[in-house]
Amino acid sequence: MNIRTPILTAALITAALSGPIAAQGQEGRVLGETLFATIDTTNRGSIHAGDMEAFRDSVFAGMDSNGDRGVTYEEFTSWDPGFARIAEAEGRLDNFATASRVVFAFWDRDGNGEMTEPEMRFAMAHDFRRADLDNDGLLTPEEFIQSFPIMVAMRAAIRPDL
Repeated sequence: MNIRTPILTAALITAALSGPIAAQGQEGRVLGETLFATIDTTNRGSIHAGDMEAFRDSVFAGMDSNGDRGVTYEEFTSWDPGFARIAEAEGRLDNFATASRVVFAFWDRDGNGEMTEPEMRFAMAHDFRRADLDNDGLLTPEEFIQSFPIMVAMRAAIRPDL
């Protein structure tokens, strides 16, 4: 895998969020759309399981800062596509931290404090199926933004009114 992929992903997301946004609530939507576009590398307007696997591999490599093939909670939270920035702007950093811990706990299936690639693979495959509301094997932008579990958890923590 190209080591530049996680860096490019983070740069694209950061660039998308750096411009002015009219309404504070829109920032989360922009983040979701940017993440979706990052995963949908062929620009077909949907994400299939293979797209998600490639993204997952890239994200895991980006999170695993020490290269030991395991991701601690500290590594997990240091790789952030923009949720923390939105949480800070909303004054909800404590809620964001709680949501991050819950997501990490679900993904760290054996509860040993370190998420492995197989654990993340299992979790994201399950999350993909859960978000695929019409069971067609594809995620639309709306399914991803409204139903992908990490998006739901972050929205509930940061902007529960949306």
